[in-house]
Amino acid sequence: MSIKLRPSIGMALCASAMLTATVGCSSSGAAENEASQPAETSAPNILMVLADDLGYSDLGAYGGDASTPNIDALAGEGVQFANFHSYPICAPTRAGLMTGQDPHMVGLGTMEGGGPPGVPRTTLGYKGSLEGEYTGIAQILSDADYDTYQVGKWHLGTAPDQSPAALGFDQNYTLLEGGASHFGDQLRLAPGREEPISTASYEANGEPIDLPEDFYSTHNFTDEMLKMIESGEGDDKPFFGYLAYTAPHDPLHVPDNTLVDKYLDMYLNDNNYNDLRTDRIARMAEIGLLDDADIDTRWPSQTPEWDTLTDDQKQDLAYRLAVYSAMVEDVDTQLGRIIDQLKESGEYDNTMIVVASDNGSAGLSRSLYAQAPGALEWMDANYPLIGDVEAYGEPGSFPVLGLPNAQVASGPYFHTKGAVYDGGTRAPLIVKTPASAEQDGARIVDTFTQITDLYPTFADYAGATLVNPDALLGDSAKPLLDGTSEEVGDNMFGLEMFGERAFRDGDSKLVFAAPGNSGTGQWALYDLAADPGETTDLSAENPEEVQRLSALWDEYAAKNNVIPVDFEAVNAANGGRAPVIYSLDWAE
Repeated sequence: MSIKLRPSIGMALCASAMLTATVGCSSSGAAENEASQPAETSAPNILMVLADDLGYSDLGAYGGDASTPNIDALAGEGVQFANFHSYPICAPTRAGLMTGQDPHMVGLGTMEGGGPPGVPRTTLGYKGSLEGEYTGIAQILSDADYDTYQVGKWHLGTAPDQSPAALGFDQNYTLLEGGASHFGDQLRLAPGREEPISTASYEANGEPIDLPEDFYSTHNFTDEMLKMIESGEGDDKPFFGYLAYTAPHDPLHVPDNTLVDKYLDMYLNDNNYNDLRTDRIARMAEIGLLDDADIDTRWPSQTPEWDTLTDDQKQDLAYRLAVYSAMVEDVDTQLGRIIDQLKESGEYDNTMIVVASDNGSAGLSRSLYAQAPGALEWMDANYPLIGDVEAYGEPGSFPVLGLPNAQVASGPYFHTKGAVYDGGTRAPLIVKTPASAEQDGARIVDTFTQITDLYPTFADYAGATLVNPDALLGDSAKPLLDGTSEEVGDNMFGLEMFGERAFRDGDSKLVFAAPGNSGTGQWALYDLAADPGETTDLSAENPEEVQRLSALWDEYAAKNNVIPVDFEAVNAANGGRAPVIYSLDWAE
């Protein structure tokens, strides 16, 4: 592992990293986590900002094209993580963030409507909503005399005992499902299986609400978090705010066409995704996130050759990328409003701000949402601008980023959301620590960290007592953030998603992915130090390492309610799904 002083970033590079929750392995240090603050310093505020489907390289501080000066500034005075990981999809990541445990231990080894072939959704660990024994991080902080606020996407269940209030939040303004239109029409991504069929569910402090007509997710979620923070001013309590934006999750919507036009000027005549990816990798090396820009890379197998695309298809991808980048810039602008308010109130210096993403960028198709009988007709009726390229971003449109653009967002790391490769799990993470913390200036660190590390980290900074530290998967990153350590727990980590699986020990990573997800259909072995792009399978040359890591994955699975499904069954199921998952849904 190495720690680098962070170089300054030019105006062309803009940072945008969103806070994401994860799970890791608890240590003796976590077990004794009676964290303390210096006697002369009050407990800090903690603001956790989680973006939805934001790619690793989308922020300026990570080499992206979008203008994100506010998040870039946080990176310029804090710690930027080059090797932070979430789970491959959103709900498991959020479960890890909120509970500190492997998501299979709390019902979110999958999310609603999906899972490994042959595993019933009633199986322990695969319910798709919270279950089991856990204490929410908001409850831990509430017990330490914090005001606790939740705004935005929840996606952990809709039952009363799965609500933000049940997990310890004093106030909430919440989208309960996994996504929705970003506008006030309140439309679901696909028709529901029960009432309400067409309308996404929002609640505020436990009561159902309808959205105002002028609602736009990023703006209104920011408004609500500002109101909650302001409501606690003067009560002499620190706050924990969990701001879970739904941007830039599809459908790609943005209220400002002028902002879209800005990025159309950038992409319309210059969006060859091979060149865009190469440029991002070069900028990442210049920033210090990579030692060298000369990295072997590959593309998901469903990626078309650029030269085979028609001019209309190239324009289609450019419009998608323009709307997406506009959404990312808008997130940065809205977060800037909160930063400004914290500075005006004198709370900025004593506030820990964490920005991350919940998984890799989404290369999934619109068709993925339309699998149920009648769903395609429902989408056409409720999103009448589907297929109108020049209307992308407007109410009634349903653009998605598309697999080639999503791989660009992953930079050198292979694949995208849903995949157990690094492109599915490696996420941006920027932490601005309280001014009172001991640290040695802005840094880039490549220590392996994972979403569940945030739970004990927040407790550590708050001086809070953990209820059951032995149940936690993660370790506090406070020593790393303070500059007194170069490690966070160990470098071992296992995961399973839809039957696919991975286990890493340091730079040695074992992966099982189906051929439809560009895998070998059996165990493959990668040396991440020499091959961060996961391009060369070393399993044939190193059978002993395959055996060692597969045995460690088996141990991980046995401890965490993970059901191992036969490779053949996973390969067969994925073979039918992959053509739909990664189709590009070209506009007609």
